[in-house]
Amino acid sequence: MDNTIKHEGIVERIENGIAYVKIIQHSACSGCHVKAACTIAGKVLEFIKEKIIETVCSGCNIKIGERVFIVGNETMSRKALKLAIIYPFFCLFGILCIAYAFSVNELLSGILSIIALIPYYTVLYFRKSKLRKDFIFTLEKE
Repeated sequence: MDNTIKHEGIVERIENGIAYVKIIQHSACSGCHVKAACTIAGKVLEFIKEKIIETVCSGCNIKIGERVFIVGNETMSRKALKLAIIYPFFCLFGILCIAYAFSVNELLSGILSIIALIPYYTVLYFRKSKLRKDFIFTLEKE
């Protein structure tokens, strides 16, 4: 069973053993075979985002403009999902329930639960150098 995740990209630049690879992230609608029949597809803009991913490239034999695959593993994917979506959701929901139980004011509870995410994302921001070590992508030639 293959537990790797691959994204196709183009090498933008190479500096100090780090390759900067541009990948294009498509919305889920772009790959759907029935998107023409969907009424939502005609009304909603398809979001396509370009992202630059840093990959370690010591001894790689790649050139700028070359098509490559950025490879990560499922463990990294699960960890990213937890950090970006699951933990903040439980934090938001927990604070919302606690604040509503004590204040009985929905607006105040909602505002407090959103404000409670500020420390969470601040901690993530200051730990980005450690997180960068946990999320190491490799390159494969096409």
